[in-house]
Amino acid sequence: MIIIPAIDLMDGKVVRLKQGKKEDYTFYSDDPVGVAERFESLGARRIHVVDLDRAFGRGDNTQIIMKMAETLKHALIEVGGGVRSLEDVQKLLCCRVQRVIIGSMPFKNPRLFERIVDQYAEHIIVAVDVEDSKVRVSGWREDSKADHIAFISGLQQMGIREVIVTDITRDGTLQGVDIDFYKNIALKTSIGIIASGGVKGMEDLEQLSRLEPMGVIGVVVGKAIYENRLNLEEALKRFP
Repeated sequence: MIIIPAIDLMDGKVVRLKQGKKEDYTFYSDDPVGVAERFESLGARRIHVVDLDRAFGRGDNTQIIMKMAETLKHALIEVGGGVRSLEDVQKLLCCRVQRVIIGSMPFKNPRLFERIVDQYAEHIIVAVDVEDSKVRVSGWREDSKADHIAFISGLQQMGIREVIVTDITRDGTLQGVDIDFYKNIALKTSIGIIASGGVKGMEDLEQLSRLEPMGVIGVVVGKAIYENRLNLEEALKRFP
C-alpha cells in the first residue's frame, strides 16, 4: 500500500482545509517545494498536490508546482484542483507531473472527459468525493445525484485505473478512517482505490493495508502528518 503525503496549496502556501471549506483552513508552511523535498527525503514515492486556488477559481499555483516537479528526483507527483480542459492536462503533464487528478469534469463535461481518457488514460486519476453514498462535485458544493459505486464502476469500464475516494465527512477531521466504507467499495469494484479522509495515525494505515488484496492500493495522508499525529518516516518504512 502506497502512503501518499498531501500538499494543498493556497496563495503559495501549504494549508489544510477541514471538510473542503476554504474559509476553514490551517496554515503550515510558506515553502511548499521544501515540504515536497522533505517528503521525498523520508522515502515518499508519490506526493499528492492540490491547487486550491485553481479549484476555487481565484488564481493558481502552477509555477510552484512546476518548480516542485523540477526539484524532486524520484517521487511521482499527482496534481489536482480545477483541471477543466485538455490544455490543463497537457500543461501539467509537460512539466513532469506524472498523474493528473480530475474531479467534476465527468459530470460537467463528459465528452471532454472521454476525449482526455482516450488520450491519457494511464495518466488520469479521478477524484470521487463521497457524502451519504453520493458523489459531490464543484468543490463538494453540489450533489451529482450519482451513486458512488455505480460511478466508480463506470470509470473502470472507461479505462480509468485509479480513483481517489474521499470520505467528505471525515476529511481534515482526524477522526479516523471509516474502514467499512472502503471495504464496501473494494468488494463491489475492481479498480485501484486510494483512500482519503480522516487518517489520524498508524492504526488507520494498518487497517487499510488489510484491504490491499481487495484493491485499496494507497492512502492520502495530510493533516495527521502536519499535526504530528503520524510519523511519516515510520509510516513509509512500514509501508515502503
